[in-house]
Amino acid sequence: MVFAVMIGGALGALSRYAVTLWLQGWLTVTPYSSFPLATLSVNVLGSFLLGFLSELGLEGLVSPTTRVAIGTGFIGALTTFSTFELDSELLLREGQWLQAFIYVFGNLFLGFIAVMLGRFLATRLGGRR
Repeated sequence: MVFAVMIGGALGALSRYAVTLWLQGWLTVTPYSSFPLATLSVNVLGSFLLGFLSELGLEGLVSPTTRVAIGTGFIGALTTFSTFELDSELLLREGQWLQAFIYVFGNLFLGFIAVMLGRFLATRLGGRR
């Protein structure tokens, strides 16, 4: 199981890096280049995936090893709360109060909605109503 978490973590970290590079390249052509969209994106995506995975686990559709490898390994490395906190503080430090509010609200609200959506989708796929 430890090896599965290591592999999942490596893939999650690489995915996070890829999303960051892709979004940074896209953002450099917009007026929002200082907005931490990459962190927001991976946090919302990770929330959805974790909600989906946890519901599949409750349905008995994924093994505990798979749940740990993907949940703890991949999703744990894909998302990070510390980067969210740092990005929030940097926006405030730069006086970008509106962007900071949108960012914090987006991570918390959209992440919560993504968890619920992931769980809902998994229950539909698993047959539980």
